[in-house]
Amino acid sequence: MLDLLYAKMAPVLNDYDHTPLASDGITPRWRNTAQWARNSLREQGLIRPDSPRGVWIISEAGRAWLRQG
Repeated sequence: MLDLLYAKMAPVLNDYDHTPLASDGITPRWRNTAQWARNSLREQGLIRPDSPRGVWIISEAGRAWLRQG
């Protein structure tokens, strides 16, 4: 999922987004931010917690939220 997200977001990511985290020197900031966003979506019940690694499955609550616009 993160590779697909990067392909969509690459045109708007800036140099800072690509800098590695100080904590590991490898992971780009955009990837870490996306992982935290996924965690928030899961905690809010908008994506299913039982999704396989690398797959974000929208929950019924997430679909309802999307329909609200």
